[in-house]
Amino acid sequence: MFSNRSNIVVLIWAWATVTGLSQPSPFVTQTSGNLELNGHPFYFVGGNAYYLMEEAARGDTTLVKNLFATARQLGMTVIRTWGFFDSGDTLNPAVIQWRPGGFNEAALRALDYVIWQAKQSGLRLVIPLVNNWDDYGGMNQDVRWRMAQGDHNRSASEVRFTESDQQRTVLGLGGRLYRVAMSDMFGHDDFYTDVTIRNWYKSYVSVILGRVNTLTGVVYRNEPTILAWELANEPRSSDRSGVIVSGWADDVSLFLKQLDTNHLVGTGEEGFDNSVTGYSIPAYNNQLWLVDGTAGVSFTMNLALRHIDLAGIHMYPQSWGLNNNGGNIWIRDHVRMAATAGKPLVLGEFGVLVDQPATYDSWLTTVLLDGGGGALVWQLSEGARGNNDGYGIRCPGSGSVCTVLQDQARMFTEKSAGSPLSAPPEFLLFQNYPNPFNGQTTIAYALPSDANVTLSLYNSVGELVRVLVDGFQHAGTRKELLSVEWLSSGVYFYQANVQLSEGRGSSGTKKLVIVK
Repeated sequence: MFSNRSNIVVLIWAWATVTGLSQPSPFVTQTSGNLELNGHPFYFVGGNAYYLMEEAARGDTTLVKNLFATARQLGMTVIRTWGFFDSGDTLNPAVIQWRPGGFNEAALRALDYVIWQAKQSGLRLVIPLVNNWDDYGGMNQDVRWRMAQGDHNRSASEVRFTESDQQRTVLGLGGRLYRVAMSDMFGHDDFYTDVTIRNWYKSYVSVILGRVNTLTGVVYRNEPTILAWELANEPRSSDRSGVIVSGWADDVSLFLKQLDTNHLVGTGEEGFDNSVTGYSIPAYNNQLWLVDGTAGVSFTMNLALRHIDLAGIHMYPQSWGLNNNGGNIWIRDHVRMAATAGKPLVLGEFGVLVDQPATYDSWLTTVLLDGGGGALVWQLSEGARGNNDGYGIRCPGSGSVCTVLQDQARMFTEKSAGSPLSAPPEFLLFQNYPNPFNGQTTIAYALPSDANVTLSLYNSVGELVRVLVDGFQHAGTRKELLSVEWLSSGVYFYQANVQLSEGRGSSGTKKLVIVK
């Protein structure tokens, strides 16, 4: 009898192997451009809380626990948080690496705690492994360590950077910055190109991925709570071709994948490019620096890298010189490019300083309907961590924006559970809200099927003022944004012309009033 049972087990195992059946993976994976978990689609709304390891290292584990509890109450399933802190300050308990290869066990135990508490809370983590900006050490800290070695085989007479270069900084959101050059011989981009620095980075990655969590007993590379590693937070360079960053990302992503076959890998970039191909340039308000190589990174090139699983972007239209609906265009352009490459698009950071509720509702609707994998708001505040850059959200204190995030998180979760996004029965153009208004309004319309849509604004004498939407959109109730700081008070009309996928055409016109 025992022998017969053994034979049956062997036969079942053999049949499962031949037919390709296996146990669902506990890790988030990606297949054909879609995120999956346990064999089912996985879509998410979450938030950024970069400071969690630092707070845990300083003893405030209650803040970490409360932040995760708030995220769960909002229906969020993913948090993005730093997995780095490089500094020579050996007295700072939150510094992870105080010299190349020199690690602070207390800080690593704090990271252990963050991962353990996320696991207890049913959350998953996206963890960047180095900062482009000078905060928390950043890439320039490695360059300074390299400068101090004195064995870099560079002649004292070799001048690569002028005095002007050494005074120049690259600015980012909320005071983020990095110096272009630290001396006449060493600059920020040496982080990508110097062999010694690259080996230091790989050694750091090896230590982090190979660490055994002191609270769970699980090696980081085997921990399903970690959704993805990001090679860096917002990598940039002075190389307008994008080749330096792309070459670095290609090499280190291969190295990481050789160590860890379980987790997804992203670059952590913002979505900037060095080519206008694929982008809706007329909608970008003449901000060509977004796609002309100014940022020294190429989304298109990085998207093609074999060992990069996630197409990641960040988005701060108001800080980039765009109106808020430019954010919807930024999302759609990158979702389309990512889908062509067969990779899921994740909006790793997004934020505005004003009109947060309506703007986040619009952007998250676009991510949801157009097939993005997920979105992470910048940033969630908790405890003593206040609104340090104007983008902070503290729930429930932030009111209606918390409600928007909660409602959107629910819809993303329902989509993950297989609930189809219900298409409206017919085309409808809704009245904009608020109306009358001054500043920004939302224009919503219902598409019963996929369609080519043109949404235009006209003045009271019928002259075209602006085209808000001109392209393909998936079915659902869309929410586009109209910012009118540049328009005078008066009566205007918006018109939607829709060519539905089954060939039918529909249109509608509504009046709006601007009062200043």
